[in-house]
Parts: sequence; structure tokens; C-alpha cells
Amino acid sequence: MFEFLKNLWKSEKTYDFYLAGGMRGYKDLNKPMFTLVAHLLREKGYTVWSPSEHDSYLKLSFAQCMTADLNAVVHLCKGIVLLPGWRDSLGANMEAFSAFACCKNSVEVILNDNHTDIELTHIDLSGYRLPYKIGDSRQFDPHKCEIDSFNEK
Repeated sequence: MFEFLKNLWKSEKTYDFYLAGGMRGYKDLNKPMFTLVAHLLREKGYTVWSPSEHDSYLKLSFAQCMTADLNAVVHLCKGIVLLPGWRDSLGANMEAFSAFACCKNSVEVILNDNHTDIELTHIDLSGYRLPYKIGDSRQFDPHKCEIDSFNEK
């Protein structure tokens, strides 16, 4: 299980973009959206790191996934692409904040009506603040969030 993380940390490849968006609670971990946007970006000539393309993630806890994801954001990618609905995802918010803190290029994806093309809109994260909320929103303890944390709710 940890071999995946060790290999990721050793990687010397750089990517143009990291894809950030909600996974937990989505049908199929939102893989169709990640796959579509990764494909459209690659058609435009970009290199992409997409967490949904790594089946090893299914064997990791949320905390382990975030360790791998933040490593990719900080060390492997020049920028971050924020998928539709990213603001409702704790993980994507952490990735966006990390990208901002590291002065990475940040863009939001806007899909056309038939999902055959995308527009990348620069997003200024200089005013970004993590959405700290108390209550029933998206609160959980990552230390108690095990492998099955990605299952639909």
C-alpha cells in the first residue's frame, strides 16, 4: 500500500495541472468528471495528474490520499484545475489552498453544454480562505476516516 506513496515521492516528472474536485460521496468517486476533464486537457496538449487515475487510492485512507495529493500539488504540478463543485469538497479545498500558498496557477473548469469542450478561467485565490464550518456540513476526523471513507453516503 505504501509503495504507491514511495514511488510518488520519488517521481521527477512534472505536470502542467493537478485535477482537484470532490470524490467522496459521489457515484463512482466522480471518476467520469475527472476522466472527461483530463481527456479534454490532454487534447489541448496539457499534462495532467488526476487522482482518479490511481487505483491504489482505493486502498488508502483519506489522510493517506491527502498526503499523496498534496505532494502532487506542491511538488509535481505547475498549476491546479478546479473541477465543477470543488468548493463543496474538503479535499479539493485543501488542494486549492496549498496551490495558492505555493503560488501555483489556478484555473476553474467550465464545461460547454454538451460536455465536449472546456474553458479554463483563471481564479484568483489571493482572497481564498478555507471554509471552516462547525456543524453538519463536511466535518469529519481524518484520523478516523478509513479506507471506506470514499463510499457513497
